[in-house]
Amino acid sequence: MLQVEHISLPLTRRRWQLAGQVQGVGFRPLVFRLAQQHQLSGRCGNDQTGLWIEAQGSAQQLEEFAKDLIALAPPLAKISRVDAWTMRAIRQEEDFNIEESRAGGTRAVQLTSDSAVCENCLREMRDRGDRHYGYALINCTDCGPRYSIITATPYDRANTTMAGFTLCPGCAAEYADPRDRRFHAQPTACARCGPGVWLQIGGKRIDQEPIKAAADLLAAGKILAIKGLGAFHLACRADDQRSVLRLRQGKQRDAKPLALMVDSVQRALQLADFSALGLKLMQSPAAPIVLANRRSDAALAEAVAPGQARLGVMLASTPLHHLLLDQCRGFLGALVMTSGNRHSEPPAIDNAEAMERLGDLCDGFLMHSRPIARCVDDSVVLDMGDEAPLPLRVARGMSPGRIGLRRAFDQPGLCVGGELKNTVAVARADEVVCSQHVGDLSHPLALEHFERTIADLLDLLEVKPRWIAHDRHPDYLSTHHARQLAKQWQADLEPVQHHHAHAAALLAEWKMDRPALCLVCDGVGYGTDGSSWGAELLRVDPSTGTFERLGSLTPLDLPGGDAAAKDVRRCAAGWLAAANRENFHDLGTMKRLFPDNFEKNMIVNMLQHRVNCVSSSAAGRLFDAAAALLGICRRNDFEAQAPMALEAAAMRNRQALSDEDLFEVVEAPTEDMLGRDDERHTAVNGAGEQIPARLRRLDFSSLCRWIWQTSPVPAQGAAMFHEQFARGWARLIGQVARQRKMTTIGLSGGVMANALLCRRLEQLLVRQGLKVLRHRLLSPGDGSIAVGQAAVARARRQTSSITNIVKPMTVEV
Repeated sequence: MLQVEHISLPLTRRRWQLAGQVQGVGFRPLVFRLAQQHQLSGRCGNDQTGLWIEAQGSAQQLEEFAKDLIALAPPLAKISRVDAWTMRAIRQEEDFNIEESRAGGTRAVQLTSDSAVCENCLREMRDRGDRHYGYALINCTDCGPRYSIITATPYDRANTTMAGFTLCPGCAAEYADPRDRRFHAQPTACARCGPGVWLQIGGKRIDQEPIKAAADLLAAGKILAIKGLGAFHLACRADDQRSVLRLRQGKQRDAKPLALMVDSVQRALQLADFSALGLKLMQSPAAPIVLANRRSDAALAEAVAPGQARLGVMLASTPLHHLLLDQCRGFLGALVMTSGNRHSEPPAIDNAEAMERLGDLCDGFLMHSRPIARCVDDSVVLDMGDEAPLPLRVARGMSPGRIGLRRAFDQPGLCVGGELKNTVAVARADEVVCSQHVGDLSHPLALEHFERTIADLLDLLEVKPRWIAHDRHPDYLSTHHARQLAKQWQADLEPVQHHHAHAAALLAEWKMDRPALCLVCDGVGYGTDGSSWGAELLRVDPSTGTFERLGSLTPLDLPGGDAAAKDVRRCAAGWLAAANRENFHDLGTMKRLFPDNFEKNMIVNMLQHRVNCVSSSAAGRLFDAAAALLGICRRNDFEAQAPMALEAAAMRNRQALSDEDLFEVVEAPTEDMLGRDDERHTAVNGAGEQIPARLRRLDFSSLCRWIWQTSPVPAQGAAMFHEQFARGWARLIGQVARQRKMTTIGLSGGVMANALLCRRLEQLLVRQGLKVLRHRLLSPGDGSIAVGQAAVARARRQTSSITNIVKPMTVEV
């Protein structure tokens, strides 16, 4: 309770309602301190919609208080909206109180992301004179677990996994004092009253100096499972080739790069060339893995990232990780810190589960007893130099994500995303709330994780969906689940074409409500004509939820269908057949790709007779084909391995490239132009004039012939492929943009994570006077599909603009 001095009349009483990420971030103590500073009486508290404040004082005092409320918001706060109005009644009061949270009503509060440990907590943890010294789970209102421990809203200790830990007198005093940094810090605890840390080695439990003992195991080349903020990690020395190879074998992860953890920015810069923006994000509360170009002198085992140009590095994000790296400083510069799982599984989060699933992968477990409510893997971003880093996986510290829309949903809905890199989303009011990264749904445990994430998010947000959006692919596991849920809840189904969802997500991110041209390039997506799409130029209308297909790659025949996504030599054979169908089987390149004569003849027969071949316009498969033709990669052991290797090779090129165009823009039949999933659309330009409908296809047969005829060194060939791919699309997009009188171009799809390609394509488009939109908040890959499904469903359901209850003052933040 705050006593304030007598305030001279006239008095005014105002109320504020703050929406966004405003709970569990230290907002109530800030309001208390500001009320004290400005000599105001009143009260504040959390409810199901966010944070409410009532304050009483002079008009000038209230005005200054309101300004400071926004300007001095806590570090973890994200205010999306402030509503304020003057109240009629003046209360007889002389104090300012923080009230208990209010339940009831519609849950509109924004869930708060987990945060890396703050500098104040680190300082206390390392101060021998502080009562928190050495406590590996220290936190305050500025840092620590949030989303990974919440079980219900509003965000109070009773609604977290810390409910079972009773505060000791010291922690209780901090928790109750509005002037303290730990006031209502729900996970707060200390070694006396909070969760403990121990090292488990077989049947032996080590409680005395467990972190030092864990560091000793790592120094000896052992592998440890470590319980982090939202999941377990598997860790080993990053300079020990033997340990890294053993870890790869256990995880069934032969080639995919492994993430690294370091204790400082200085260590990170010894490994990779991070930009200022990349380092800033690495040091932010989100503390994601940041991908950047590897330094040639990085002291790492080759098995950490074989054949890759980039390394993924993160700073220690929890106090436990900091204490562990403190103990490791004498013998290493980095730890491998990869997800605690096997191939395709979600990471383990429960202690017993981790011991069962990871027991044969590691030599010990560094664990704690704070339960994790939900699996939240590490976020991953790509360092883009002087541009904002590109999100590739949105998870710890960045989820749940929120995309606000210009117009509201008529009814709440659920979007189940795609099959790979899955996320799900809940649509309500004028926002889309997107889950953390779920992963690929092919593994039974991953499918369970997907279903649990849906139930969990709906429960936290208290939403019963009236409609469910899903991918049009009939065999996706997410599509099957959507159908089951629709029957269970008697909800409408909203199928959304894969690439349309990509484009819609990008336009929603930029709050675009006008038609735009969007190039979506990825591995595969089910087309409205039943074929496999993957490099599509779409005219997307966000206001109607419709699209036109205006451009595409010339399809390749892929022998074996899905098998070609793994064995990329098959993609190369399909490209050779398309470029030189008469005698491709006699080319020396085919013999080099398939030295086994029986295998070569089988592939040739499949292509010649088009038996067991899938026709695909996927950009990813063309990248696969180029990687195989150039001898850079023969197989995708993980998604996009060949395209990543192709980009890495191109980045090493130092030779000048020819100005010759090795592509052709051709017209395809108009029946390939399908619109809103099952409709045809009249083609119109930007002025509303009807024009002839034409689908342009980009044919790279000349580039294929150039590769097998000239046999360039891999780096030169890879660079030439990137240049021609960017130049060809810039040509086609320019033609369509001029015909349609449109100037805004969106770039989305997993291929747009290729920084070399994306930069060059944007450069060529800007030269033509076109405005280019790229992702800033969402992944260009399938992690954004759920948001796009929501945007399309909203437009289709013809919602009106959101209206507010009459309140005199509304501030959009």
